[in-house]
Amino acid sequence: MSSALRQRCHFTRQLATLMAAGLPLLESLTSMAKSEPSGDMRQLIVRLCVSLEQGCSFHLALRQSNDFDTLYCELVAAAEMAGNLDQVLERLALLLEKRQALQSQIRTALTYPCAVLLITMVVVTVIMVWVVPVFEGIFSSLGADLPALTLSVVQMSRGITNGGAAWVLLAISGLYVPVRLLMAKPDLQLWRDTTVLRLPLLGEMVHQSQLALWTLTLSDLLKAGVPMLDALEVVAASSTNRCVGMSTIVVRAKISHGASLAAAMESLSTHPSQAHVFPTMLIQLVDVGEQSGALDTLLAKVAQQLNAQVDNLLRQFTQLLEPAMMVVLGLLMGGLVVALYLPVFQLGQVL
Repeated sequence: MSSALRQRCHFTRQLATLMAAGLPLLESLTSMAKSEPSGDMRQLIVRLCVSLEQGCSFHLALRQSNDFDTLYCELVAAAEMAGNLDQVLERLALLLEKRQALQSQIRTALTYPCAVLLITMVVVTVIMVWVVPVFEGIFSSLGADLPALTLSVVQMSRGITNGGAAWVLLAISGLYVPVRLLMAKPDLQLWRDTTVLRLPLLGEMVHQSQLALWTLTLSDLLKAGVPMLDALEVVAASSTNRCVGMSTIVVRAKISHGASLAAAMESLSTHPSQAHVFPTMLIQLVDVGEQSGALDTLLAKVAQQLNAQVDNLLRQFTQLLEPAMMVVLGLLMGGLVVALYLPVFQLGQVL
């Protein structure tokens, strides 16, 4: 998880706890500044205290710091108008903690395969650099023709030992900056995020997590009293998937012309690139919430269900990834062993 998200989560939880205990905002921030171990975070809290002492509202002080996103500032602004800052800070803390937990789950799920992949790369490199040349010397002394598989492994070993690996790393490093610059373009980001959502299993997991954050964020904004159009604008800006964000902007435009939220979401079915963003079940539940007048509460319940689905998908992803890694490793290491000993087996048959 990112350090910034962890710090914002800790800051929000601590401030919500102090204000729920009855301490005023400025006194809570002053107390937090005295006990904050991080120098950067302490300076941020001190700057917020100075802004408040100068008569600035809390949400404007947060905006001026540039350390809090649009969603955070909008929720605080709505809370200051409604006079329920402690309650909104509690919901914000829960929202950030869920984001933090989701990032931690994904990171944990990917740690094992990444570690296995790294160890495999080290082992294969050692075999290619030190073991294969020894076998190559033995094969040369025998003077026999090498099988195609063995010959390809020997040629790969020669390429690595003669600096081929360094050239590959140099080429990858040279492509990194151009690729990053290209991926900074909105059109390519939209294509990337749309493609990710359509991947098997992994795409479903990303899609469900995005919908969980979408419904939870919209629910919190509506509970805080933010108007629907403003809430959707904030949700679109805070979305980490450009496809979901663009779809939210389209939905907001439809609502501004008089459509309901459910009808606006359903209208995306005519857009090929956005038809899959909001599933039919979610649209039906939103329609029920609008008709019953409890959209914010229903969205919060949907977010809970989606979070549970994300947990299940993460478990499935981990369970499938481990045997898949074992199969790949078995084929790789087994292929190397067969390639190195195949000439020996053929020689034994000849003798």
